[in-house]
Order: sequence, then C-alpha cells, then structure tokens
Amino acid sequence: MLYKFGLEAFNGAIVSLATNRYDQDAFNTRTPPRTFEKVGLLVGLNQACQCIGSILIAPLIKRWPTRTVLAISVFVFAIFTAILMIIDASTGGRIKPSNFQPTHESDFSYYGRYNTNLIIPIYCVSGIAYGMVELIRRIIPRDIVGDDGEKLQRMDAFVHIFYEIAGVSGAFTTGLGLIPRLGNNYAFIITPILFTASAVVWFFISSLGITTTDPDDQLPINDGKSKTNYFKSVINGFVLFGQSVYFGGKIILTNRKFIWLWSAYSLTLYAHRYIENGIAPQVARRYLGNSAWSQIIVGGSNFGELLGALFVFIFTSLIKSPILWLRIDALLLFIVWYIPFYYPPA
Repeated sequence: MLYKFGLEAFNGAIVSLATNRYDQDAFNTRTPPRTFEKVGLLVGLNQACQCIGSILIAPLIKRWPTRTVLAISVFVFAIFTAILMIIDASTGGRIKPSNFQPTHESDFSYYGRYNTNLIIPIYCVSGIAYGMVELIRRIIPRDIVGDDGEKLQRMDAFVHIFYEIAGVSGAFTTGLGLIPRLGNNYAFIITPILFTASAVVWFFISSLGITTTDPDDQLPINDGKSKTNYFKSVINGFVLFGQSVYFGGKIILTNRKFIWLWSAYSLTLYAHRYIENGIAPQVARRYLGNSAWSQIIVGGSNFGELLGALFVFIFTSLIKSPILWLRIDALLLFIVWYIPFYYPPA
C-alpha cells in the first residue's frame, strides 16, 4: 500500500507536469503545441522500459532472494523519483505559492528552468525500475502461500484489494490535494519516502522457503565470471521474450479456442491503460482545463479495479475460470469508442 500510494503520486504528477510544461514551452516560443504527441512518447517509452526491466530482473532473482531484489529495486526507484525534484530545485523551481495567480492558462512560473525533454530519460529509467518491481510483486504471493491454486488466487485478490485501496486514495489525494497545494513539480515529494518505507517492509517479508527457480539455472555467486553470466542471462532473456511473443502469437492466431484472447484480453488491457495514460490527461487539460484532474479519472479506474478484485476474492470458489471476467471487461471497455464523440457543455 505504501508503494502504490507513492506510485500514484509519482505517475500522476509526472504526466501532468509534462503536460503543463509542454504547453508552457509552446506559449513562450509562440509555436503550435505538440503537447500530447510528446506526452504519448513519454508514456510509451516508459512502458517499453518496463518490459526491459522485467527482463533484466529475471537473472537477479535466480541469484538472490526475491524479497532482497524487490527491496533494492524499489529503493533504486525511490532515488530516481527524487532526481527530478532535485533538478527542479537547482534550476529555480519552488513549491507552488499559496497566492499564485497565473497571468494566462499556461503560466507555471514556479517551475524550474530546465529543458522539458529531460523528463523523458528520467521517466524511462524509472520505468526500468518500475518493471522490475511490478514483476517481482506478482511473485511474492506464491512465496507466501505456496502452490495451492485456490489459495494463490485468493491471496492475489486479497493483495490486489489493498493495492487498489491505496491506488484510489493515492490518485484522489494527488489530484485534489498534493498537486493543488504543492504544484506538479513537487506533488510527488512523498514518493521517495513511501518507496523507501516499502523497501524496508518488503525486506523483512518471510516466505515458505519455496525455491522459485531450478538450482541448475542459478548464477554462481563466487565465480569470477558471474558478471559475464549475468549479461548472458540478460541476452537470453531478450531472446526468450522474442520467442514467447512469436510462439504466443502463433498459438493464439492459429487456434479457434484462443483467438478471442487478443481482443478480449490484450486489446482491452491496452485500452484500459490508454484511457488512464493517454486519454485522461487530454480530457483533463483540454476539456476540464486542469491537468491535475486526470488523477480523478485514474482514481475512478482504480476503484473499478478494486471492485473487480473484491468480486474475484468473494467468488473464487464459485467461478474458477477468468473468461467471464474478461468478457465483462471487454464489453465495458467499449465505452472508449464513445469518448471521441463527447463534447462537454461550454
């Protein structure tokens, strides 16, 4: 919960910060705004780096305990979330004054004077750490409850309930409290603190002593060639990732039993993320006039995920197949087709 709360503060503040800064740059240079092209690039590269992070982490969890790798990964994540605030402060940025009155809609004079594109590499590197943490976070429940399928599903749903409680509260707190009071540039000041606290908590998580990898696959610790072995494992991870995409696509697209998966799962999951990271900032900034309010939309999305986790937790023993939930998700996400035709009253 500490991690998720801090994550919502970071992601929400960064995207709205980039949105405001690109609008401000366009106003100052008197050029047509290309804000959401660059915000889309920012978010897309971050998600691509999450994939890289999930590949890089695999050799590490073969060599060290899962909880140790997780704690270190989230601590590294905390460091990178603090870097942008340090850069902002060192270039003249400050917390939003309580009596700040903008002279125009793109006036954010309390921001630091650095190149806005600098946000992109910082967000990409944090995406690598994010991908590492998200992958390991999904392994922890198995380390705690073992291989029992029903217990694992209930444990995963139970963890997700509290995860989304923190997500809902974090999104609303960021959009309605932190950003209006501190500004987008310092709204995530709580993130490094919460990430460090969650790293300490994760470090002391106990498990059932289950071996999650084959001992033959583990990297030797005392071998002088361990660095070489790690890089070989990383390269092998990229190769296996490519193979999994190829064989997964082949299975899904050539088998009637699975061909529905690409539309009912892959596309709907993409649509879900696109609404949160792509459409929400545009609606908030262009329609509502306040980029911070995108977090209200994200908070509603997290609340829906919370309800879904509650349903799974309650009906685990009655509905064992995920297909029903996937079909409901696919139907409800058709709402994305309505959004381009929505024009709020002036």
